Amino acid sequence: MDYLKFTDFRNHSKEYFDKVEQGSSFIIIRKGKPVAKILPFKESIAGWKRDNIKIKLKTAKTTLDYITEERNEK
Repeated sequence: MDYLKFTDFRNHSKEYFDKVEQGSSFIIIRKGKPVAKILPFKESIAGWKRDNIKIKLKTAKTTLDYITEERNEK
């Protein structure tokens, strides 16, 4: 695990995050004291989007029809 000055990390964060993705780890030093540890994430994540459940209406109306009806009532 390498030590890294905060200003170096701030100025070159993209390069350091690329190194973290490749497996490197860093301890960030600010004013001579360690403030953060950056480690690669070991678990795999399927994705940030959820699977959407499509809702089927029992009538021929669309959701847009319901919205416009509700707006016209007011």
